[in-house]
Amino acid sequence: MILHQSSRKESNCETMATDDFISDLPDEVLATIISGLPAIEAIRTTILSKRLKDVWRNVSRLDFDPKGVKKLFPAPNQLRSTVPVIQFGSNVCHDEGDDIDDTDPREEISRVVKNIDNVLLSHERNLISCRIVHLSNSYTSGDVEKWIKYLTSEKEVQELAFLCDDFQHEFYLVSHFGWGLNLSSGIFSCRTLQSLEFTNYGIRFHRPFHHCHNLKTLKLYYCDISSETLEAIVSSFDFMEHLSVCSSTSSLKQVRIFSQTVKTVELESLDLEGIYLSTQSLGALVLHSMKFPARRLVIHAPNLRVFTATRKPITKNSDNITKIAEILEYCTHLLLMIQWKT
Repeated sequence: MILHQSSRKESNCETMATDDFISDLPDEVLATIISGLPAIEAIRTTILSKRLKDVWRNVSRLDFDPKGVKKLFPAPNQLRSTVPVIQFGSNVCHDEGDDIDDTDPREEISRVVKNIDNVLLSHERNLISCRIVHLSNSYTSGDVEKWIKYLTSEKEVQELAFLCDDFQHEFYLVSHFGWGLNLSSGIFSCRTLQSLEFTNYGIRFHRPFHHCHNLKTLKLYYCDISSETLEAIVSSFDFMEHLSVCSSTSSLKQVRIFSQTVKTVELESLDLEGIYLSTQSLGALVLHSMKFPARRLVIHAPNLRVFTATRKPITKNSDNITKIAEILEYCTHLLLMIQWKT
């Protein structure tokens, strides 16, 4: 009896082992599933099944995120036993001869970033979106501009996001915002590009945003940008519909938006001297944990329907946040125009 049960279990295991459900899925489905993975993990799926060997080359989204990079790229002395070498054409993900300090996060991130070129060149279809997390040396060396030009011209990307990781991890005591995002004029004028996101950049010039005829969404997180530059950038967009600005430096003293196309404005954690909005198309305004004189909130938006004001949980610094009651005191007309949410 025991032998019979054991035989049945072995038979079931053999059946499960021979059933390869992955191989039965269409390429489109596999590519959609893998598109949700960080780029390096998507490529690593090639070791799971022969069926997945080249599927990653046709994903519609690429996310170069170095989070968890220790797991993906262990120290060189661990490579042989834990991580298979992943081929990118004639190149590989890592070089065992590299002198890498695996205790330094910058070195870990660099090991991922240096393979971006290889991945992009090996990828075979156009992209819906691409997100790249990098260190400042990728910007100063010209890699960021090179990636932007390649993604917009060769991949016809629709959504682009860049994050400079130096500031996030506080690697440097001196701020590098002074470098500025000094890219070529009109570099974002690609006909397919619709959404652009920057995190931890110094944006000193509006020239890169010239002739942005098709861009509809701009998101700026933890960026150093002046009021004048932000206003000029918004004016460069022919069809901007959504603007998000979060946690800028003191260079941003006012938010002034004069546009006939902007539909949604989101402002978060900004310390401003005033907010001035004049747009016929604005339908939604979101203010989160903002500090500004309520009397200097000037809104001319006849089509505004949703005005959301929120604040972070009460802390010792909460008193600095502009209170909802203050906004209502100076903007009583909003009660007649919008749905108020807190």
